[in-house]
Amino acid sequence: MEIILASHAGFCFGVTRAMDMTMEAAKNKAGPIYTLGPLIHNPQAVNKLNQLGVDVAEKVNQVEEGTIIIRSHGVPPKVIAEAENRELELLDATCPFVKKAQNTAKDLYESGYQVVISGDKAHPEVAAILGSTNNQAIVIEDQSDFDRLSEDLNKVGVIAQTTQSIDNLKEVVNRLMEDTEEIRVFNTICTTTNERQTAAAKLAVEVDLMVVIGGYNSANTNRLAEICREVGTKTYHIETAADLSQDWFDNISKVGVTAGASTPNWIIKEVVSRMEDIKEEENTIEEENEELESENTEEVEEEVSTEAEQGFEEGEILTVTVKEVREEEVIVETAEQAEGIIPAKELTTEGVDSLTEVVDEDEELEVEVLTPRNEEGNLVLSKIARDEEKAWEDVEEAYESGEIIEAEVTRVVKGGLVVDIGLRGFIPASHVAIEYIEDLSQYVGQSLRLKVIEVERENNNVVLSRKEVLEAELEEKKEEIFSSLTEGEVIKGKVTKLVDFGAFVDIGGVEGLLHISEMSWGRIDHPSDVLEEGEEIDVKVLAVNPAEERISLGLKQTLPDPWEEFIKNYNEGEVVSGKITKTVDFGAFMEIEPGVEGLIHISQLSQRHVATPDEVVVAGDEVEAKIINIEPNERRVGLSLKELEEKEDTSSQPQPKKDKKDVEDFIDDDEGSGVTIGDMFGELFEE
Repeated sequence: MEIILASHAGFCFGVTRAMDMTMEAAKNKAGPIYTLGPLIHNPQAVNKLNQLGVDVAEKVNQVEEGTIIIRSHGVPPKVIAEAENRELELLDATCPFVKKAQNTAKDLYESGYQVVISGDKAHPEVAAILGSTNNQAIVIEDQSDFDRLSEDLNKVGVIAQTTQSIDNLKEVVNRLMEDTEEIRVFNTICTTTNERQTAAAKLAVEVDLMVVIGGYNSANTNRLAEICREVGTKTYHIETAADLSQDWFDNISKVGVTAGASTPNWIIKEVVSRMEDIKEEENTIEEENEELESENTEEVEEEVSTEAEQGFEEGEILTVTVKEVREEEVIVETAEQAEGIIPAKELTTEGVDSLTEVVDEDEELEVEVLTPRNEEGNLVLSKIARDEEKAWEDVEEAYESGEIIEAEVTRVVKGGLVVDIGLRGFIPASHVAIEYIEDLSQYVGQSLRLKVIEVERENNNVVLSRKEVLEAELEEKKEEIFSSLTEGEVIKGKVTKLVDFGAFVDIGGVEGLLHISEMSWGRIDHPSDVLEEGEEIDVKVLAVNPAEERISLGLKQTLPDPWEEFIKNYNEGEVVSGKITKTVDFGAFMEIEPGVEGLIHISQLSQRHVATPDEVVVAGDEVEAKIINIEPNERRVGLSLKELEEKEDTSSQPQPKKDKKDVEDFIDDDEGSGVTIGDMFGELFEE
């Protein structure tokens, strides 16, 4: 039995640092020393520290004096403040990676982001990060936690527990991208965590059995065991060498060993040493068995000789013809006219009432020889074994060639889907579709087109991807669409998503952008004023950029141009009614018809002097105005309110006599006052 230790196992940098700091404090002990909670998730290491005089306090208020050590998981800021207020000596052994996650969470929170933590709610590290956000962050542990998020998410910052898997972080981000306008993602996963998990997964593929060492309550150790099981390797999670069982290693050639970040090297060495002992014991048993086997050599050779006479070898592939279908077996005949049997359990794995549902008489089958001659002297064959071997051959060929295969989904399991390809095939959740799929049960019973992305016959492991097939089809579709689209053509599309600046429209597998300014001839506040998600519409292709994979679409261009209707129905000199849409320094805009606005210049707002347009009108006012000019080529309309005001006839009225002194007073006013005679006596100097 070969024992292989993973390239990355045991104490990580943060745990080593925390242990070294604590051991040094114990060595130079000048008073009571406490760790706030177990320093690391390993009871044996904690007991060793206890023997050196380092006790565990669950809360700060349990410590009256001395030194309190902040463990590698860190604590919320308020805990540190409490320790300082109690005038305790503080030794901060927080892992630098955890400290970075805390600071990042704090910065995001103070910058107005909704902080989301991908992690385990009960883990002390997550509690510390949460405290850095004044407990306002949302922890995502499973799909139900997304319900706690606000439906109106504008700014989201995502960080991860340092021992999280990168796949968990990606799933959280993919889900948030569906509903978030702005998202910032910080990969705060410890680099050694990723290295340890990668090394464990790689080793698990190469061995027959994995042993994962670490505390049963250690999150990163439990995750290591889970990763090893996910690749299909039998895995045992232990704390110490005493947990090993000798029968685990029966018929095992290679054993892989890894350990969590909180596992001391001396525990790893004890486990490996015990496994070496088991290996020696097995070698002794094997030697005894060899002696027994030698005693039966003559009998074995006799049986082999008899089998050779039969003319068939175990594992040989034969083509046979069904001669009789019985209740528990099928009688067949080989090409050499030798008779053989296929037991029911070697014919099909499906529960059937009769074997006639599976095969018919005179049907030809491809089978594998299980036993050239059993105790009754029969040639025993298997259709299942041959089908399985053929399935492996087909899968390996598809893997090498990149061929797309079809398979039916049989069930949902943790982390993905199981499909029937003549073997058990697995589709990870991240490879089911391009987008995130929350409910995988919808695929059960469906036949999917898949690509084989991983084959490990020795571990009975086949991994497939529907996502890669869809992405390849999408790329082909994109090329086809970009090559066929013509600017100016009108095509059908489906609104897939509304955003503040417009809408995304699916035009046959590729999305184009319909900007809000191209939705209506009139003014709209939001795309939802015009469209709904899922609505099918006609759009005009405004621009196509294959290099950047951008398509600009227009909706208003498919609708009648209100300007053309306006030209037909209105003339200069007519009085029109409308609503003021906005005011600017030089005047006000009035909507005459939806999509047609005219400008009332500030000089046309009133016969009197107007300093700012809002002295006369404000947005929303319903007014009447006179059309004073139409410029068809420029699509401009000039309007006037002044033209509709009644001019006061002053020609027959006696003119008031002005006091010369008063006028001269104005004339002699300080230069640059901005007051003119025309301003003061506008009516007298009106042209």
